[in-house]
Amino acid sequence: MNALPAQDGPAHRQPPGPRGHVGVCTFPAYAHIAPAVPMMAELVRRGHRVTCFVTERFTELVRGSGAEAVVYPSRFPWANGPTGSALENILAFFEEALAPLETAVTRFDGDRPDVIAHDLAASEGARLLARAWDVPVLQLCPTIASGPGFSMSERQNQEVTGPPPKPIDPADPAIGAFVERRGRLLDAHRIDGSPLDGFGAEHGDNIVFLPKEFQPAAETFDDRFSFIGPCLADPSDDTTPDPGGWQPPEGRKVVLLSLGSSYTPDQAAFLRFCVEALADSPWHLVVTLGHRVTADELGPLPAHVETHQWLRHPEVLRHAAAFITHAGMGSVMESLAHGVPMVLVPYHIDQRVIARQAAGLDLGRVLMRESADPAALRAAVEEVATAPRIAAAVAAMRRHVHEAGGASRGADVVERLMRRPGRPRTHHAPPKEVTHP
Repeated sequence: MNALPAQDGPAHRQPPGPRGHVGVCTFPAYAHIAPAVPMMAELVRRGHRVTCFVTERFTELVRGSGAEAVVYPSRFPWANGPTGSALENILAFFEEALAPLETAVTRFDGDRPDVIAHDLAASEGARLLARAWDVPVLQLCPTIASGPGFSMSERQNQEVTGPPPKPIDPADPAIGAFVERRGRLLDAHRIDGSPLDGFGAEHGDNIVFLPKEFQPAAETFDDRFSFIGPCLADPSDDTTPDPGGWQPPEGRKVVLLSLGSSYTPDQAAFLRFCVEALADSPWHLVVTLGHRVTADELGPLPAHVETHQWLRHPEVLRHAAAFITHAGMGSVMESLAHGVPMVLVPYHIDQRVIARQAAGLDLGRVLMRESADPAALRAAVEEVATAPRIAAAVAAMRRHVHEAGGASRGADVVERLMRRPGRPRTHHAPPKEVTHP
């Protein structure tokens, strides 16, 4: 393996020109990677090279954009939910933020990028390399942003129920072991591991994959934050039906039900609850199951309920009257892009924050899973599908989504960083907050 100088400056950079090289460090969760894929495709379409560091699971998704997918070794343990203590889970995020570094050092030897972009949960390795190589750095935020006037971490803490977590002991041997591993890794590649300048996204450039009108305390965010909205793969998805795609039945309005791709306990049981609650309703229910639930687990289904292991949601949303969703940001943005109001049934604390923000903007109604009953679900679906004030709010947000700029504006932001050699280079230290994928 080739060791690279830690502070060799711009001499090793490719001269920025009409075509650039963009490095992207991702976090191994679909909801974190998918929002950036159309932006990477747009950069490739403009003639730039994109080198994206991913886990094996997401290589085809990234390659579909035209980017080079470079696999890095990940040991992130949450494929099936949290598996350790609070400290072990926090350290897993810090380990993952460094995981691409060694692979990136090797891949970029003699072929430095002009910009390094990174997911908000894949911060430290990317920013240490950007500082070492004097390369502009850009944070990609797939959820509600934190900044001078709003803290996602503090807002999430307000959603925590039950007894407070046990305080973490700073003398815990696991912390010392992590610090030692980090030191050995950085020393092996002659990377300066001293603290990065400042904390928080307000210390650098950010792309946020939602419209500014959805962001809490939006007025406190300045031009360091580019709210580009969701990067829709096809902006005409909602108006141009696919003749070979999903088609609605005659005589019933459509409701889409999906709990997303992240782990939640008792997922099959909650899907079954929704099916049973709407069994005698006038709605045609389309259920997407993902890779964690099978149709057999739902039992016998009424004739007006159909299940799919996987189905492109735009095919259904263009016909839907309502969307019952786990309130992941990707699903919320996709629903709004198609003008569909939501019944929000969050589980994770970040989803709860997103759900309450959406409901506060009259884009849907929140129904907590632990207290839901069939009558409440039926009433929520009926309300969001028929209330004029919700329809008006959703229509307005739909316009904001489509006016935010999406992949094209995101590519513009990246290109501006390539052309601004005087831009501050490194910005913030490892994040103080973590968000479940």
